[in-house]
Amino acid sequence: MIQRIQSIFLLLAAGALGGQFAFPYLQTPADDPARSLASLSDGVLNPLDNPGLLGLTGLGVLISLAAIFLFKNRSLQMRLALVGAGIGIMLLVLLGITVKNTLGEVPENGTINITFGMSFPILALLFNWLAARAIRKDEALVRSMDRLR
Repeated sequence: MIQRIQSIFLLLAAGALGGQFAFPYLQTPADDPARSLASLSDGVLNPLDNPGLLGLTGLGVLISLAAIFLFKNRSLQMRLALVGAGIGIMLLVLLGITVKNTLGEVPENGTINITFGMSFPILALLFNWLAARAIRKDEALVRSMDRLR
């Protein structure tokens, strides 16, 4: 059944990962000297500025969306949800390194604003974990029903 709660969690995880393209991690004003940095030349830091962030974000979106349609194979769906959570952890680590490096390169009179986009990888990790937990509960329910037959 595609209308199970884990499908909702996986869709929310894919949405959170995709939302990183719409909401930047860091932002700088138009006339700020921080725009001299390569990663902030357009005024924002998002997954498009780092190939690792782009690859992990795209892979996470694909895995979360693919897992939605594997509802007949719960064990594979749970493994994909856990892989999505692992990708979320790697994304958080790489994002932390990227943001730390970018903030370290900012000129003294530069202004950088941390935006709401920094929370999307955390949300994606949380939603993937919740999906895996719901799939595990669903599998336990099916096994208990099989024992009753």
